[in-house]
This record gives sequence, structure tokens and C-alpha cells, in this order.
Amino acid sequence: MGNYRSKLRNLEIPEVTCNALKHKHPTDRKPAKNIKKAKKAEVNYLPPYPVNETEESLEQQRKELLTETKKKNNARAVNEKMAQTFPYRRHEVVNLCPSVKEFMERWPGLFETSQINEEFCRLTTEPLETKFMSMLDQYTPKLLGLFQSKGGAVGERLKANMSILLKSDDLVWDDIPQQVMGIYMIRKDPSNDDSLEDVGIVLEGVKVMSGLGDLARACSALLGLTYSLNLSYPKELRYTFEAFQKLFVEVEGTKLSGKLHTLRNKLLK
Repeated sequence: MGNYRSKLRNLEIPEVTCNALKHKHPTDRKPAKNIKKAKKAEVNYLPPYPVNETEESLEQQRKELLTETKKKNNARAVNEKMAQTFPYRRHEVVNLCPSVKEFMERWPGLFETSQINEEFCRLTTEPLETKFMSMLDQYTPKLLGLFQSKGGAVGERLKANMSILLKSDDLVWDDIPQQVMGIYMIRKDPSNDDSLEDVGIVLEGVKVMSGLGDLARACSALLGLTYSLNLSYPKELRYTFEAFQKLFVEVEGTKLSGKLHTLRNKLLK
């Protein structure tokens, strides 16, 4: 295996060379420190640049993409440019680790539902929203039964976990700068759950998406963003995101934690 990785390094395969000591930050130059690798079953975690493309040529394409995203009815051209610049975008995300705000300024076209779905497919070869919605429809009756049956301390923990992910109307504008990751919902009538005016996503204190329509689509998009931006799942919500990934979109669906095994067995009864 060591010889195999040496051959990959000699071929300058990015997934191997990104962990070479000379490519690390001076404070991280230890073999086992800050290892960059696929952690959520990404198939194309850090692909090489296309043949005959360089960092300079791909940067020029990125600038052209900024113009294309401003045109109306231009989804096809945008999608082609996004596909062409995918390796360059992954280089930025994985090796340079920009803030969400910086990345959004450079790649505004990514923060659309259609492109989140495309980027997820580029990374995993699996569909995102269609699969998520299909499995959600399949599991919803059992999930509702499980939630309703949980009382006491377990029920309170479930409510607490959901409150971490979801932000109510009263918290949105004042608390956005403090939110690391979350979904916000604005209602015309706070007492009416069916009066949603806006649903969106906040990352690192920045509102990155809005107008998502409903909570299910927001959860799907948030999962896609964690892949697209190479973000770790929040510790307090790791099982929620594991369910999104492994049960709802079935990426690495055979490797479940004990809690997810138990949940899946109950859902399949």
C-alpha cells in the first residue's frame, strides 16, 4: 500500500500530494496532523485539473462564470462552466479552506438549489434532492410515530437538537452573525405553522440561501452545502446529519452507527 501511494504521489494525484509536508502550513508540518481526506464517502474528493487546463486558465473560466450567472435563462451555460471548474473549486475548498463569505463572493453560482444538487452529484455520483425527498416520503409515517411516542428526557433531547438546527422568527436578524450552521424560518403569522414566508440557510453567520420553500428542501440543501464546502457535521447534530446522508440519500448507507442501525430497523418494521 505504501508503494502504491508513492506511485500516486509521483503522478501528482491531488488527493495524495495535498498531504505532503511541503504543501502544508508551517504550523501543520507533521505527518499525522490535519490530514485532508474524504470523510463522507466522496468519490471525487479532490480531482486533478482537466487535461490542458492550468490554475490560470481555470481562474479565467471562473471570472467568465461570474458574468454568466448574471444572465437570465442561462442555466445550461452556467452548469457547463460549473462542471468545468469543479476541480479548481475543490482545490480552493480543500487546500485553501476559505471562509464561507469569501467562497460565496468567488462562486455565487454555487449557492443555488440546482447547483447544490449538481455539486453533490459531482462529489458522490448520487442525486441529492430527488433521493432525499423520496426517502423522506417513505419514512415520514414511521418517523412521526416515533417522535410522538418519545416523551420524558428522550423527547426533550429531540426537541433540543431540533432547536439547534432550526431558528425561529424572533432570532433571525439579530442572531445571524452568531450562527455557525442553521436553518431559519420566517412566518407571516408566528402562531400558524402553515404561514411560511421564507426558509433559508445560515453558515458562519452569513445567510447563504433563501426562498427554499419548506423545511425538507432546506435540510436537503444544507446537507449538500456540507459536501460542497467540505464542512464537518456539527458535533451536537452528527446523528441528524448521519441520518440525512446514510438513510435519506443512501451515501455510505451500509456503514451505520449503533443509533442509526436502531433507527433504520424501527423504520423498516
